[in-house]
Amino acid sequence: MAGAALACAATGCGGSTDAYVSLQNAMKSHITTADHRPVGSVSRTPHVHDTTRGATAHLSCLVVFTDGTSYTAAATIHNQNDGGRHNMPDSYSWDSPPPH
Repeated sequence: MAGAALACAATGCGGSTDAYVSLQNAMKSHITTADHRPVGSVSRTPHVHDTTRGATAHLSCLVVFTDGTSYTAAATIHNQNDGGRHNMPDSYSWDSPPPH
């Protein structure tokens, strides 16, 4: 597992989208675009539908590339709505893929 973590905020995801689906979409898009490694699928445990204000959920994600290789990434979903902040998107972070 790579040591660096990548982070991105949810974009284009409606309020009714489950947090874990948004994480999956963010990982697939970012890894495919930034690392130039097309992602075929991302599965994660546990399935987190939502997080409470200010909470962080910790997940394990299996990322499978279209070439058949894969890696397991530790990931987080953080609800940024705490303190005086409202209507903030969740933020996501995960371990970057190993070099190919």
